[in-house]
Amino acid sequence: MPHTWTAQVITPAWPEEPPGDEGRPAALLRGVFTVSSQVRRAELRVTALGVYEMEVNGTVVGDHVLAPGWTSYHHRHRYQTFDVTTLVRPGPNAWGAHLADGWYRGLLGFNGGNRDIYGPHTGLLAELTIEYADGSLQTVTTGPGWRASAGPVTAAGLYEGEAYDARRELPGWSEPGFDDTPWRPVRVVDFDTSVLFPADSPPVRRIECLTPVAVTTSPAGRTIMDFGQNLVGRLRVRGEAGRTVTLRHAEVLENGELCVRPLRGATATDRYTLRGDTDGEQWEPRFTFHGFRYAEIDNWPGELAPGDVTAVVLHSDLRRTGWFESSDPSLNRLHENVVWGMGGNFLDVPTDCPQRDERLGWSGDIQVFAPTATFLYDSPPRPLHEGQLTVDVAVPRGTEATIDLPGAEPTRAGPGTHTFHTPHRTTEEQQ
Repeated sequence: MPHTWTAQVITPAWPEEPPGDEGRPAALLRGVFTVSSQVRRAELRVTALGVYEMEVNGTVVGDHVLAPGWTSYHHRHRYQTFDVTTLVRPGPNAWGAHLADGWYRGLLGFNGGNRDIYGPHTGLLAELTIEYADGSLQTVTTGPGWRASAGPVTAAGLYEGEAYDARRELPGWSEPGFDDTPWRPVRVVDFDTSVLFPADSPPVRRIECLTPVAVTTSPAGRTIMDFGQNLVGRLRVRGEAGRTVTLRHAEVLENGELCVRPLRGATATDRYTLRGDTDGEQWEPRFTFHGFRYAEIDNWPGELAPGDVTAVVLHSDLRRTGWFESSDPSLNRLHENVVWGMGGNFLDVPTDCPQRDERLGWSGDIQVFAPTATFLYDSPPRPLHEGQLTVDVAVPRGTEATIDLPGAEPTRAGPGTHTFHTPHRTTEEQQ
């Protein structure tokens, strides 16, 4: 039975500036509620127009990355459900979220791409159901009583990368007792909750971490890290205070320097301004990903020490089901490359590439690779979008239709809009 939503989608009420070359900043949204007695169970349902990271009483909820993922939002919009019983306590409570553009309104497509494909505003929709020990229920939701603020993510885009200024962090912002009087109001955004559906495919997660196999100095004097193989994810850094560290990513080198020409319009650059913590600090972007083997690091203090920089591998957390091994090491290596390449190109949507200004769900690519994908991993129709397409954009046979394919190439006509003729049923099918 579909969930009946009482929550409202909210967005910061302030006027927004046009996006810069690095993308738009992420917002912080915050609400408070009171729990009257002992809690038996607390369940959170949440999604976003954009991508989110949710916190309850100062703790990040779940381990999903770039949630709620990418669907044809106007047709079917995924939400996640989390058990947060251990995070909710009697008395005052607080909850909130980082909220960024993601696929919903971030830059997508090549030849300049498009923004605001699915809508002009980001938004958060969250509903927390609390069951008390006596069996009574309480529901708290996003709504007009929430507050909004700028946060430390000063710019974020899937192609562009992320800029983060740790000096703008607001300690305790998602905890009770935090003073949010300087924060701004939110406004409610009209939203059709009938398109919402519970997540039915594995989320994107942090799968593993890799350390550089070599750190070299390029002919131009730049510090370049080599992680030994292509990967999809981002870098986690730790270091001293008081400077902005710049990280650039690419798959190959050219004349000993980072080769970014194949990235076309994707700048794939992360910037972290340290806050000045004398005990050191650690940072990993929230709202971007890159395809790379090499990373150039600029303005690092002194020599890079082991463990200062780690590559965090991201992809959909699919269950492995197929293996292959032969007596030929080269053939075995080819198989391992296929497995690794599939992971890098299954980041919520099966894509054509993970690095340049594309990363789109071409249906022709996946129909070729689908037999291999379903052998290697438990890849039900939803991750491959077969089931999603039949539900989202099903049309009668023998008719003409224009559809938007989630992840297909965005065009000026819309997010992957394609006009096609559906075939008439054969005589056998009609029987």
